[in-house]
Amino acid sequence: MKTLKQHIKEKHLEDFEEDLTGEEMKTFKQHVKEDHSVGTPEVNSVEDGNIGVHNIHDPKIMERVNAFVSSIANQEYINPMAAVEQLTNKLTTLGLNVKIPAMEGTTGKVVGEINQFGGRFGKDLDGTDINDDGISHKKEGGLKLEVKFEKLENGSSKVYAKLV
Repeated sequence: MKTLKQHIKEKHLEDFEEDLTGEEMKTFKQHVKEDHSVGTPEVNSVEDGNIGVHNIHDPKIMERVNAFVSSIANQEYINPMAAVEQLTNKLTTLGLNVKIPAMEGTTGKVVGEINQFGGRFGKDLDGTDINDDGISHKKEGGLKLEVKFEKLENGSSKVYAKLV
């Protein structure tokens, strides 16, 4: 078998690929025809192309988004409010805007109001006024972010979050 330098020098890079893999290189079209997926096999995201997280009223999507939200508990924080602010920034990328009340004390629970895409405002088809959170017309009761926090013995805080 020749080295890469020898193949480059002789301008036979196709032969190098065959030497390396032991088979002839396939074109992209051949690869796709053989029913191989294109892209990354694992994506660390709440959305994978098969679902739209904007359909937050769907229980399957809600479960997936909640798995994403609850991952906040995977680490400890010096400032629990900073952790919640990071989470709310990530939720904003899903179109969910969260208003969290002040987190007072060393242990507690707060519930934040959520609206989707800034809520709805205007007139409905039947002429009635609309002014809601953009979720409650699809999911009864709307959506809220429940956050529990506690101070640990080492001085850091643990934060748990869940959409309800």
